[in-house]
Amino acid sequence: MSESEEFLREIRISHVMDCLADPSKIRVLARFSSDVWEALPYLAAILPQAGYNHAAGILTVVRDGRMISIYPRTVMLAKALDEEDALAVLEWLRTKINEAWARRGELEPCYERRRAPRFLDVYRLLPGGNCGRCGQPSCLAMAVRLAFGEARLSGCPRLEEPEFAGNRAVLVEWLGDES
Repeated sequence: MSESEEFLREIRISHVMDCLADPSKIRVLARFSSDVWEALPYLAAILPQAGYNHAAGILTVVRDGRMISIYPRTVMLAKALDEEDALAVLEWLRTKINEAWARRGELEPCYERRRAPRFLDVYRLLPGGNCGRCGQPSCLAMAVRLAFGEARLSGCPRLEEPEFAGNRAVLVEWLGDES
């Protein structure tokens, strides 16, 4: 897709604030160069781990521990390390929106309301036992890190065991494929 054919040309930061969830980080409010309302159902289709409310026009996703709330004209990003980090995440988002829009002819748009998996949903699918092989003190701690995109499924070696294949498949669907 050439630059002139892009659905969304840019995302520009309008406000930088202290992060409410983590005082060592920032949150930013940014504005889209155009309204992305029509692209949201397609973006929801390529980001199955995202929470989505079509009626309200809100898509929420966690990427590498950063919480992203997408509205038709704006985006709120929390837990960014600094402005440079925020710009990198916003560029990832711009690319994803353009990809979703370019693929709209082959995608099944999502209009159903869905919520992003919460850490307790993730916890229920982990093997349990608090073995510590993931480097976390407990399965609950691992579930929190997974839900916030701060850990990968490959970090839990027990999920590779045949008895947990079904749970792993659900977690990959919820949290995204890590390949």
